[in-house]
Amino acid sequence: MKLTSLLLARFAQALTYSSHGPPSSVLYLDSLPLPDLTPTDVRIKILAATVNPSDYNQLEGTYPIKPTLPAVGGNEGVAEVVEIGEEVRGLNVGDRVIPAVAGFGTWRTQAVTDESMVKRIPEMSTISGAMLAVNPCTAYRMLEDFNKPEQGGWVIQNGANSAVGRAVIQICKARGVRTINIIRQKDNDDLKQELLALGADKVFYDKEDKELSSFCKTIPAPGLALNMVSGRSTIPLLKALGPDSALVTYGAMSKLPMSIPFGLTVFKNITLHSYWMTRWTKQHGRSELEHTMFNDIADMCNSGELVPPPYVERGLRDYSSAMENAFRVKQVFINDPKKFLKVH
Repeated sequence: MKLTSLLLARFAQALTYSSHGPPSSVLYLDSLPLPDLTPTDVRIKILAATVNPSDYNQLEGTYPIKPTLPAVGGNEGVAEVVEIGEEVRGLNVGDRVIPAVAGFGTWRTQAVTDESMVKRIPEMSTISGAMLAVNPCTAYRMLEDFNKPEQGGWVIQNGANSAVGRAVIQICKARGVRTINIIRQKDNDDLKQELLALGADKVFYDKEDKELSSFCKTIPAPGLALNMVSGRSTIPLLKALGPDSALVTYGAMSKLPMSIPFGLTVFKNITLHSYWMTRWTKQHGRSELEHTMFNDIADMCNSGELVPPPYVERGLRDYSSAMENAFRVKQVFINDPKKFLKVH
């Protein structure tokens, strides 16, 4: 191994924070020494790592999971195993892996960690692997675990242009389930057409309550609603649902409490649920349920039935721009000096 390679193997570039606050103020690029491998350790090269709203919350100190400071940012990403300890049995050099726990710190070039802290994933593209753990899995589980819609049935959701919302549209399309999708960008016909092209059956702006209500009278009532906006945006979902249905809340992008009218829930016997992917992973990680989910999602990714949302590739040094634009389009840190900025 050349001297340069030896030096690279001993240090990692990482986006680190030593205090909580606005990401633009607390993040900095640092060079971290890597420890020697213990018998159960693996050394991994981070191939790609995403920026999610939960990462923002973690940097600000408002997320339920708070790594010990100083910490490396990032909860989601995909890596390749490049070296294994002598007692490692579950992984091999060349395997693709993702973090097994939240708070791993994926915004870095490489890491040394116990093999239990990562888990192997099926074959899929690097970008699909980097985005696997949070959004498509959230969509998959909500469709699988709450009033699972039958083929030909309907699901209604708000926040339909989010990464989870786009995954919901595509998974439903692959399963023969139809979707009603609500977006907040008023008069954005390009976005409407984009979601329809992904497989959405109907798309409404969030101010089109009358149009939504009229349409819902022409179809069998949905039995499942997915809520990422909360606030008053919850009400159209509840109105659209049929008897004995379920509302699943997984976000509050409006930053307002949910509006839950008594009559809409009690008289139709609507069950209210909450969903958090981190909690599900703690309970079911490395189970047959997770194995089946990963394989199903990989099959859809590899067949083209499930494509990533629009994204921008960046190098770690471009972290300021990544943070600034994270809520406009998906940001992905790529561990490749040849790929500094690329829009997809």
